[in-house]
Amino acid sequence: MSRMSRDSSRVASSEVDGLIQGPARVEGSLRALLRRVRPGDVAVIDVMDLDARSAEALAARRPACVINAQRTLSGRYPAGGAKVLLDAGVAVVDHAGGAVLGIKDGARVAVDAEGTVTRGGTAIASGVRLTQADIDDATAAATEGMHVQLASFAANAMDLVEHEAPLLLEGHGLSDAVLEVEGRPVLVVAPGYLHQRRLKELRPFLRDHRPAIIAVGEAAQTVLDGAYPATLIVGDVEPLGERALTKAGHVLLHDPAGGEAGASRVDALGVPHSAVSSTLASEDLAILLAHAAGASAIVTIGVPATLTELLESGSAEGRPGEGAGTFLARLQTGSRVVDSTVLASLYRQRYPWWVLFALLASALLALGVAIWVTPGGQSWIEGAWQSLARAIGLDA
Repeated sequence: MSRMSRDSSRVASSEVDGLIQGPARVEGSLRALLRRVRPGDVAVIDVMDLDARSAEALAARRPACVINAQRTLSGRYPAGGAKVLLDAGVAVVDHAGGAVLGIKDGARVAVDAEGTVTRGGTAIASGVRLTQADIDDATAAATEGMHVQLASFAANAMDLVEHEAPLLLEGHGLSDAVLEVEGRPVLVVAPGYLHQRRLKELRPFLRDHRPAIIAVGEAAQTVLDGAYPATLIVGDVEPLGERALTKAGHVLLHDPAGGEAGASRVDALGVPHSAVSSTLASEDLAILLAHAAGASAIVTIGVPATLTELLESGSAEGRPGEGAGTFLARLQTGSRVVDSTVLASLYRQRYPWWVLFALLASALLALGVAIWVTPGGQSWIEGAWQSLARAIGLDA
């Protein structure tokens, strides 16, 4: 069978009368699952409170359905993952139970309109197929009970201060030699929610200021696709393509869980690199590194900024409370940090279309007046008009 035929079979899932059919993709790790999901697959996950960032990455792979063994929106806080999937046209079966994790990878399954999962006509598990109304109700209820999560968030922040104070306060373990940006702006791009769109929105800023770019993990590919090779890559580079790695000026390897983070790959490619050990998220290290290197401003894309984003950060990777590190990093860097959405809004307002039109009209009017009062200008204009009239047949 040709490769095209194999790819076509992967997309051969269908939905008829609410019944979705397709091959199941089952992985214990969401990161590993994202590398294998293809259009039309039925993705099986095991994530409590799916965040918007992970959901966007899932939706980009265009599965027909996502089945979650746990609650996609438990009510602890208004996690945005379920809404992102539904908005992208991906069906969501919630709270299907641990039985779905035992489905053989690649086995063709069916999901009905009620959320029952079957294989070969035999029911395997049963969950709830979410609707927009379900999500709206759960989100409203979750918003009311956030005080408990805020208390947990504060406790996580205090724990990080105790264990990571030298790095947070003094940049201990971060070498600013890998990033020479004294007095220049720095753009930190992480693979967060809508980060591709945000990068496109900042093209005027990139063109005008030429900032140094720190790409976090897989975001280095997004940066390269936008024709902006990363000055520095921070994080796990194992999923990155060879070109994204070799185009970077330096790679700072980091995995909060203490993994290899792609060291063997950069060694084989001969890419300049170093490593740092920290339980902070890679995007937090990128912000702190830019601050330590003397950046005049730090613009962030894909980095949690709102309270909900901070609360849900790291949940899909099994590191709940990760947003506390981002909160502390932002406190340390103070007014230097600017979120991309704010900056893009300001740039959109810099040159409204009517201002440009008025400037162009004024310039043309001034040019016309100058030609008219110049000796011989009237004769030139009259000659040009007669030539134009003959060309379009108005001289008859």
